[in-house]
Amino acid sequence: MRAGSKPTKGKQPDIKVLFSPTLFWDAAQIDPERHAGYVIARVLDFGDMADVHRLREIYGDEQIARVVRCRRGLSPRTGKYWAVRLGIPVREVECLRKYYPRTPSRR
Repeated sequence: MRAGSKPTKGKQPDIKVLFSPTLFWDAAQIDPERHAGYVIARVLDFGDMADVHRLREIYGDEQIARVVRCRRGLSPRTGKYWAVRLGIPVREVECLRKYYPRTPSRR
């Protein structure tokens, strides 16, 4: 863990300090509660092992599993790995579903 980056009770952790600087280069401010899905998806897709370990400490496997289930923008490779790792049936993972656009029916 980086120096001075351990979260304290009652105070929200600074996401940009806790994780690798390259993960959130494009975001000005990140609220760890409001943007939890974004943070979890970004770390699972692009973080290293230390980032993932820290993520699991902050959010827990239950919240991570919810994001893996419902986040369509998650990489399919990431979705499948975490589905297996967290015991989520693959059919429940949104990023692994095929979506076909509706086409107007011809009469």
